[in-house]
Amino acid sequence: MSPVSWLWGGVDPGAGVLAWTGPRWLVAAAVGTSVAVLLVAWASARGVRGRGLQALLLAPALAALCLALARPVLREGSERWEAGRFVVLVDDSRSMAVQEGRGPRSDAVAGILTAVGHPEAERFVFGGDLALGADPTWDAEDTDLGVALQAVRDRYAGERLAGLVVVTDGIDRGSLGTAWRTTGTVDPPDLPGPLTVYGVGSSSDLVDLAVEDVQVGGFAFIRAPFSLKARIAGPGFERRTFPVALKRDGALVERREVVLDGQGRAEIAFEVQPGDVGRHTWEVELPVPPGDAVTGNNTEAVVVRVVRDRMRVLQVCGAPSMDEKFLRRFLKQDPAVDLVSFFILRTHADMGAGWADDELALIPFPYEELFGSRLDSFDLVIFQNFDYAPYFGWRAEDLLVNLADWVRRGGAFAMIGGDRSFDLGGYAGTPIEDVLPVRLGAPDPTVDPAPLQPVLTDAGARHPITALAAGRAASAEAWAALPALDGVHLAAGMAPGAAVLLAHPTRTAADGSSAPVVAVRTVGEGRSLALLGDSSWRWAFAEAGRGHGNQAYLRFWKQAMRWLVGDPDAQRVVVETSRENYGVGDEVRIAVRVRDVGFQPMAGVRVRARVAEPGVAGEPDAEEVLTGPDGEAVVAFRGRRPGAHRVRVEALGEDGTPFFQGATVFAVTAREAELEQIAPDHAFLAALAAAVGGRWVPPGTALPPLEDPAGGRLVRDVRETPLWHVPLLALVVGLSVSLSWWVRRRGGGR
Repeated sequence: MSPVSWLWGGVDPGAGVLAWTGPRWLVAAAVGTSVAVLLVAWASARGVRGRGLQALLLAPALAALCLALARPVLREGSERWEAGRFVVLVDDSRSMAVQEGRGPRSDAVAGILTAVGHPEAERFVFGGDLALGADPTWDAEDTDLGVALQAVRDRYAGERLAGLVVVTDGIDRGSLGTAWRTTGTVDPPDLPGPLTVYGVGSSSDLVDLAVEDVQVGGFAFIRAPFSLKARIAGPGFERRTFPVALKRDGALVERREVVLDGQGRAEIAFEVQPGDVGRHTWEVELPVPPGDAVTGNNTEAVVVRVVRDRMRVLQVCGAPSMDEKFLRRFLKQDPAVDLVSFFILRTHADMGAGWADDELALIPFPYEELFGSRLDSFDLVIFQNFDYAPYFGWRAEDLLVNLADWVRRGGAFAMIGGDRSFDLGGYAGTPIEDVLPVRLGAPDPTVDPAPLQPVLTDAGARHPITALAAGRAASAEAWAALPALDGVHLAAGMAPGAAVLLAHPTRTAADGSSAPVVAVRTVGEGRSLALLGDSSWRWAFAEAGRGHGNQAYLRFWKQAMRWLVGDPDAQRVVVETSRENYGVGDEVRIAVRVRDVGFQPMAGVRVRARVAEPGVAGEPDAEEVLTGPDGEAVVAFRGRRPGAHRVRVEALGEDGTPFFQGATVFAVTAREAELEQIAPDHAFLAALAAAVGGRWVPPGTALPPLEDPAGGRLVRDVRETPLWHVPLLALVVGLSVSLSWWVRRRGGGR
């Protein structure tokens, strides 16, 4: 290397284009600083001989430093043409792992890639997006061929590929596949090279038993049968017979057999009659036969919300009265109520007096049927001034036990006062007392006949039954404006967990508590109400006298029935999930709302939640959380098993015992959207290839891929050589500073 070449760092200064890459503000600051340095050097050398020569010799060093900060580079460029590249896309979705014959359809991919050749090809896998060079795992949860082709076009923008190969089964859930299924056409994508599509999979080799679809409305009516229809698909199992199970909330309801036709298809319908309101999971389940391609589609669960179309009410009265007349009229006029009413009844004495049936005006009272086999057909049973003993006879104990058990299972029961109710009806010590809100057996007198104006209690001011107006003060004022009642039964006290909504203004119960006029109680899954007077009909006249109708009376009984039958909005513990159906592995957030007997939020309550999973024996593990200021808490659960899951939540008191509970259900499915359709769609792939002028290669066909010999790209090479650290600049700085300093010292300076 010559000395001149060494000074320039081996760069030919005459080649290329000079460019300045340093920040302009830094160069400007350096120039300004250099000028200031020269001025200081000039001024400080006053009286020194040759100070002009000194400043002149310093200037090249400062100029060299400014030049270095400007970072000069020498750019040299060249152009060359490269042959077009070959690109291969392999479908990595889960449908490629579907079993066909002796193995998964993905087994054909290796042979196709060998036949394609081009070992230097750039390979990608795709599902919902595109990945370079990764080995396929056949577990992508989505397939979008349109997105993959768009990503290839963007990646090779400005370049013409020698060839583009796609290996797939044609199951596409993106825009291309959707358009094909809906319109039968494919909008041709803009591709950077000739397309060759190799198909894999064979419908004739596919063996899969699946619940294809379950058809049912989003809601149903209680006790009203509805049809649940399931479509069964079983390619490879034509004319075979399989058992089909129907489960409700994880419990087996019915098992039947279905015969697949010559195309491997069948339909089966179940008649379902829901017995209670709320959300319920109905699940259709098929067995998993040997060789089944996809086991996750052998079950399908749907959640149905069961509501009431009409409330079925049984009203039993011991004798006609104004109270009975008003209540019966109210129930008959309500289109949401299906009323069965009995009054002026035959007693056992009437039937044993020797009279023939056609000589009696009264119809027989079917008490054994009503309180036996037909009891479950009612939502609400009302005993109004009814004494059971003259009618039930020797079966009284059995029928009263049956009624009490029905209440605990979720029934609604109301007892209204009169001279044949409560203690006067002989209910003390019977199974009915066990479900009433009040304790019977009060000492004589058991009735106070004096008129009274009921007082709204704290619990009553918040309870939905006695909310006659918006706000506590307005509701209390509304009750105070109603007419007085004619008298009231006296109770021995309140049952555990009961709440007094309206109380006697002056009297107390035998145990010292407020004497109840209206009281409510939750008993097991059911509810009960006690109205200890027989003149609530008078409440219909207060507003009527002012021309406002009988709204107070109607509101009271409408709200009472709504609460008694367990309207979902009237539960003290409400359990909800944000969705009704989840996939395996999804997080389920269970929201719990806890309210007191007055339906106000209860903060700081321990909530114990259990989720019963299908197929898991024993008591599920519990998780406990505290409710917040709004009375709400959230429990997180992750679905691990397909099927119906039942959530049971308990609100715990300070001693750790549950004081109320709620429940709901949700479904977890192992079905994957990617596997909803598993039959290969070769028609779509053929249409796609035709739309872009490409080549479609069906499975088992040996055709080479299309290639474009004119494909390629223009590559521009740019080389940059920095000049700001060449030895020449360092030499200039060193010589300039040294000579300037020598001249200064020779002139007498320091």
